[in-house]
Amino acid sequence: MSFIGNKNALKGGSIIAAATAFLMTGCIEQRNEAACTDFDQMVNGDWLQSVQRAAGSDSPDAYADLPLRNQQALLTALEAAARAPLANENSDLGKLVRLFASQAQPAPTTITALSEELLQVDAIAQVQDVPMMMAKLLRVGTVLPIALQAKQVDFFESDDLDEPDTKPIQLELILGRGMLFGNTVEARRSHVARMLELTGVAPDQAVIHAEAVERMEKQLSESVPVTSQNLVAFDMVAFKQHLGFSLDTQVDVADTALEAKLSRMLSDFSVQEWQSFLKWRLAKSFSAYLPETFSVEEKRWLANWRPQFLAQNNQLRSSFPLDSRLRFLAELMPDALDRFYLEKVVGTAQLEGLGTLAQEIRTEMRARFETRTWISEAGREATLRWLDSMSILLARPEAWIDYSSLTVALDDTLGNIKRAKQLNFDGLVRSASTLPRLGARGGFGWSSYGPGYIQGRNAVVADIAMLLTQPEINFESNKAFTYGVLGTLLAHEMTHAFDTSGAQTLLPGMPSPPPLGFSGADIAYFKSMEDRQYRHYAEYVKKSLGVDVLANRITGEDVADLTGLEVTAQLVNKKWPEANAMEQFFKGYAFSHRDGRNQTEIREMAVEVPAHAISKYRVNGMLGNLPAFAVKYGCVAGDAMVRAEKDRITLW
Repeated sequence: MSFIGNKNALKGGSIIAAATAFLMTGCIEQRNEAACTDFDQMVNGDWLQSVQRAAGSDSPDAYADLPLRNQQALLTALEAAARAPLANENSDLGKLVRLFASQAQPAPTTITALSEELLQVDAIAQVQDVPMMMAKLLRVGTVLPIALQAKQVDFFESDDLDEPDTKPIQLELILGRGMLFGNTVEARRSHVARMLELTGVAPDQAVIHAEAVERMEKQLSESVPVTSQNLVAFDMVAFKQHLGFSLDTQVDVADTALEAKLSRMLSDFSVQEWQSFLKWRLAKSFSAYLPETFSVEEKRWLANWRPQFLAQNNQLRSSFPLDSRLRFLAELMPDALDRFYLEKVVGTAQLEGLGTLAQEIRTEMRARFETRTWISEAGREATLRWLDSMSILLARPEAWIDYSSLTVALDDTLGNIKRAKQLNFDGLVRSASTLPRLGARGGFGWSSYGPGYIQGRNAVVADIAMLLTQPEINFESNKAFTYGVLGTLLAHEMTHAFDTSGAQTLLPGMPSPPPLGFSGADIAYFKSMEDRQYRHYAEYVKKSLGVDVLANRITGEDVADLTGLEVTAQLVNKKWPEANAMEQFFKGYAFSHRDGRNQTEIREMAVEVPAHAISKYRVNGMLGNLPAFAVKYGCVAGDAMVRAEKDRITLW
């Protein structure tokens, strides 16, 4: 009972022919007035009325409660695993579970776990040795005046419009964060002295060196004039080598004054003062995992300055209270945490269902591309080759981090931290000049999602692990609805390979990837449909919100919305011809675009956001272009949810 089962009807690109073929099957539905008037309101209206927002909070969507629910489910699964045989395994997940359980162990009574680092610091014989010592401490996670990171590029603010994931990783050394803020000079020095004493520094020396440490911290935070006279050079070459870089590896220094500032500090402070500074930084970096006396002193210090600091800096609370145990795991074993969530919380049934869905979407998309008559044969062949070569990453990265060399002991929390930090740091060093690892979620795949298409690598990164625990999303008990949510999303991202970028109809100034072999006539037709699409949206926004939108603001995303919907609708109708499947599919699609913004926010989005259309249009505007929707709900020409034949968009 497929409404697009007749390929000959499709070859002409006639939507009327497709709808007629469906009607001839005898599946004439009773008219649903609400659906034909405002489908988004019919599906999401009651939910929108129930939305309650705290002042200043983000607008909720269909998945607003998922991060908190996933967090609790993840903690419950970890707690259960800690009591199960998995906790004793030497697998990556077994190590993760032991790392989780180690957080509940009592605080150590000695600082033995830092003995190696403290002995190395005491062995510094001259200030020229400080850069090498800093490199060793940095590799195990010590917070120091210098830090290593992958260079951050803001795609939207950069003059270079190439996709960041298509370029090799560039590493840079930056000024590390300070460790001493606020309060009075006397209070700061008192805190430093107390921490130094706890590391074994004699009380009288701790008081003396606390003054130097406080000045060193202050100097790091200021713009210090640097002269070239009588300075002890900070040996950046040796520092990089001790970090693990080869001589030919390019590592930038983000702040041109950083090396000079460190050289000035080497000149201004003695070996003994540097030793105390490094011990202070070790104690501050790991105080939570040292004897309780360190934690007590840290809490005393924080109680004095933090309330004032937070008030002065207008710190905002997190969108949800992130559990410190999960933050700990995400920092040390990020991929293992994401894997644990997928395997122990999401489960194999959902993951297998997602894999099947992706295969079916690709097959259905290929079938549609083969029947489009507006495109030349050369364009069609190039398009099909591009589709066939596309890689799709489903809720996981292209490769997991290998933790086989990591040792995790239940009774050695700080040792675990240092070993994991070193493994992650060495991985960062090895990443220099390699392509980014697509799909890496850093241990937070359960709390956020952001699927996308990477044109330069022809890859869909289906970063949707978080969504797989949504109660309504179930490949076994709620199939068509789930395809309406996830199928349209996957097809949307896949379509980005064939929207304005592939068709070469981009606005001036936008990056132009290799064309898909479209002829001039192909591009002209494609552009005419884009223009029609923009006109539809501009008219809708003007009528409903009273504002104007910039030309071509949302065309690429609308092409993806419409194609993703049409491809998945065709798939669902073939796969489940029973009466209620299409209804559940359409409801799933509308559900996925729930939006709790108020009218002012919606109006601002229509004018300012440079990509997606407003959510109500993404539901009603797209469904109105679909003959199958009108047939399903008995809608007729003239209804708000029916696009006139002469105005319909026919692309992919």
